[in-house]
Amino acid sequence: MLRTLTLYLHPVAGLAAIALAGYDARLGLRSRSTARDAGAARRRHAALGPWLYALMVLNWAGGLATMAWLRPEETAGTGHFTIGTVIVAVLTVGAVLSRWVPVAPAARTIHPLLGAAALLLCGFQVFLGLQLLP
Repeated sequence: MLRTLTLYLHPVAGLAAIALAGYDARLGLRSRSTARDAGAARRRHAALGPWLYALMVLNWAGGLATMAWLRPEETAGTGHFTIGTVIVAVLTVGAVLSRWVPVAPAARTIHPLLGAAALLLCGFQVFLGLQLLP
């Protein structure tokens, strides 16, 4: 029972994190528009970002722990792990860069590109992870 729960906890949490990332990306796009609610979307995007980042890092660590516990021969040797690590790295750069978004035009240009790259990688990550399910 615990083994089965552990096997599916990481994928379910991963899908939740990706859904949250999609919502946060939508908020980020809306915040760049001329819509009346752009300011509110910007504030929600900024407030949700740290939670999303923490969820992604925890899910990455949870996936690593699951592999180390249930499939030690595959730990850190899969494309799924590699892409997950790249996603966390891209989100880390985006999180650090977000501090300069209000004052630096380059940050305002690069930050959404990093978010889009992370979201695209998340989509790819799903397909790599499906191969690992029992």
